[in-house]
Amino acid sequence: MSLKRIEDWDDILEPLQLPLNKPAEPFKTLDRVATSEAALNGENWHDNMRNLVASWVATGQTDYEILTKAEHYTLSGYTVDQTKDDIQRMVDSARQKGFAKSGEILQQSSYMYHHNQIYLMKDSRAGPKEIRLTNFNAEIIYETTLTNGMDNSKTFTVEGVLHNGTPLSKFDVEANAFDKLEWLPTNWGAKAQVTVGSMYKAHVAAAIKERSNPTERTVYSHTGWIDKNGKFCYLTNRGGISAAGLNEEIETELQGSLSDYDLPAPNENGAKKLFEILQHFLNLVDDGTGLLLVGAAFRATLSEFKKCTVSVFLQGTTGTFKTAISGCVQAFYGKEFNGSHLPENWSSTGNAMEKKAFLCKDAVFTIDDFVARGTPSEVSRLHKAAERVLRAQGNQSGRDRLTSTTEVRGAYIPQGLILATGEDIPNGHSLQARCVILSINKGATNTDTLTALQELAEQESLAQLMSNFLSWGADQADQSKIKGLISAAHDDCIKELPTSGHTRMRDNLTSLMSGIWLLLQFGKERGDISDEEIAKFKAATLNAATKVAELQMSVDQEASDADRFIEYLSTSIAMGDAHLASKNGTCPSAPSAWGWKITGTLHGEATCAQGAKIGWIVGKEIYLDMKAALSVIKTFSTRLGNHLGSSERAIKKALGEAGMLSKDGEGRYNRKVTVEGRRVSAVCIPANLVMDIEKIEREPTEDNETLEEIEGEPPEDDETPKYKSPF
Repeated sequence: MSLKRIEDWDDILEPLQLPLNKPAEPFKTLDRVATSEAALNGENWHDNMRNLVASWVATGQTDYEILTKAEHYTLSGYTVDQTKDDIQRMVDSARQKGFAKSGEILQQSSYMYHHNQIYLMKDSRAGPKEIRLTNFNAEIIYETTLTNGMDNSKTFTVEGVLHNGTPLSKFDVEANAFDKLEWLPTNWGAKAQVTVGSMYKAHVAAAIKERSNPTERTVYSHTGWIDKNGKFCYLTNRGGISAAGLNEEIETELQGSLSDYDLPAPNENGAKKLFEILQHFLNLVDDGTGLLLVGAAFRATLSEFKKCTVSVFLQGTTGTFKTAISGCVQAFYGKEFNGSHLPENWSSTGNAMEKKAFLCKDAVFTIDDFVARGTPSEVSRLHKAAERVLRAQGNQSGRDRLTSTTEVRGAYIPQGLILATGEDIPNGHSLQARCVILSINKGATNTDTLTALQELAEQESLAQLMSNFLSWGADQADQSKIKGLISAAHDDCIKELPTSGHTRMRDNLTSLMSGIWLLLQFGKERGDISDEEIAKFKAATLNAATKVAELQMSVDQEASDADRFIEYLSTSIAMGDAHLASKNGTCPSAPSAWGWKITGTLHGEATCAQGAKIGWIVGKEIYLDMKAALSVIKTFSTRLGNHLGSSERAIKKALGEAGMLSKDGEGRYNRKVTVEGRRVSAVCIPANLVMDIEKIEREPTEDNETLEEIEGEPPEDDETPKYKSPF
């Protein structure tokens, strides 16, 4: 039988089970191994190769997949090119005879891979022409989706080998930057080379992708709950905590300080120290507020099932150990956290804090050290950052983002609970209403108890308790019980609190209390705490929450912002924290009434100003530099433990509505006055609101001038004043 005529193929290929349009006949299965060995040995090479080629075509292999195999079947006395020419004719004939799979797209591959190099195949009249693209071979081994719960990005993990067999380092490259090949010199240096020509880079990228069969991975960059194959899992740096334990195959990639959200695997003894830990927190601060902080730590973990809209602000002066206490609370999420190492501080930008609060899903996110000091612009920036972050937590809303392509993305909204610390409290009554403010006085912290808690944190006992609680919570969530448990705890707690006061304040305290309630329920189910002990800790938590509620109500029922401002203004001057000058900047009449100290000297009496200059006394009126006055008053009120947190605009409005502040003809609270030979912006209040001027000497008549307007001057913006100190 001749093998050079295509008509002879029917006899050869009939035994193959191929989709021929012929009556069904008995067939023999091709023994590819035996056929291949025979061809390699040169036995009936054309017969055996045509059988192999037909079977390869029938299984859907492309031309160049077949041609790549062909070089291995080159017999002695023939070149690789001659072999490929023969095989290509066999492939073409097989396809014409209909051996290809039904519906197969007959698109030839453009690339070949041999000797650890990549080649571009170009068709020519003489047959395929090889162009070497690289002196290396590369492969994408992982295709990774990195998700933060809102935004996704892809990376490729690439490895390779040089033509001489030298391995190349493994690295990650962003998927959208892969085709540019800029990663080549960055990661593999000059030794990995690409054929010169801009067109060839695209071919190299395409060839590597064609060659690769990557394993797909998902990596999470946030903490908190996810649904993994129908089961709830809590993400931590070590993996995912479920009802079954710690699944380390779930991959997380927490950046920076977030990598310390690192919980151990749950174990049988993980809650044995529950009573000891709660007892220490009960004894930590003399008013029992430590238990409310524990409630915050555990309530935060349940935000996935019921949003947590409360922030906790731990306020105290230097020496109250507020930062160290917050470190113990944060240590429930990882043993590396302590007073010297917390997730964030207030020196960061609002954007950074907002993003981290979003990534710390279902967790406490501590922002340390709010101190409103520095230049007016620095203080303003700090208050704005606090306003932005704490309001986003309270309202569960934020500002949408724009990408570089002007695409609108969702806002980064805090997904856990914010614990803030500071000497000062951010401005704004409405903002403070979104927080539970826990003040710590000097001497109120039990340092021995604090040391004991720090040791438990270092031993990972706090984090171990949290891990076991989360495993229990996962089990409750899998059974669809967790939302009911949270609601029941909330209802049980809120009915115990005073019914008077702001509704939001009661809800905020209830959130913290419910965290303790659920922790105690977990301990009871495990048998790690008795009913008597549970009753004790519930009573102590309720007592602490009631005290906070009563304090907040008393503050709400106190004088208005206007009354408090005037009271603090008068007291600050009387105690020498501030002073008023005369219109000319000198000592006014009755200096002791306006913050000046009179001392005796060898030459008679002398007067000296005390504290900061906050304005001028002119006849029966005070021209007040509002920013200077507020700086003094807020510091003074904080020392008293009753911080005046309202903004400048809010206080001026309150003064105006109370009839304590005169407006200009256009309704503005700021006025232009002449003092010390220049025009300055000030607010004008009657002097008798601050001091009984009937009992003190008055300024000379010529100084008792009326306020002057500067015609044509643009209106001032009370909301965002441009402040220039008149001093």
